[in-house]
Parts: sequence; structure tokens; C-alpha cells
Amino acid sequence: MCIPHGAARTTNNGFIKEKKPKKHIKKPSKSMLEKGDPDFVDERKIVDESKKEESFFDKLFKD
Repeated sequence: MCIPHGAARTTNNGFIKEKKPKKHIKKPSKSMLEKGDPDFVDERKIVDESKKEESFFDKLFKD
């Protein structure tokens, strides 16, 4: 005779699963969507292309 899945008893090993807090992100307000976040800090690096580093051959044949 076959035993169906889940019919066997589970053993209690004393493990208690912790409840995790829900990962909810607050919906931005309409004014924030239109004007942008006032606390935003732009961390992008600005690359100045005017100060381009010369290569070895450019320095060698510059004269």
C-alpha cells in the first residue's frame, strides 16, 4: 500500500522560524515625482575631457 505525499508526520526539531519585516517601499508623492527628490545627492564622477592624457608616442613625436 502506498503512502501519499505529506501523510507522514514531521519531526519537531525545535527550530522556530523568525518573522521577517515586510519589504515595503513608500510610494513617492506627486510633487516629488514632478520636482525630484530634494535630498538626492548626485555621486556621479564628472570626467573632464579637456585634460586628456597624452600617450607615450604623442610625447615622443611632439617635437
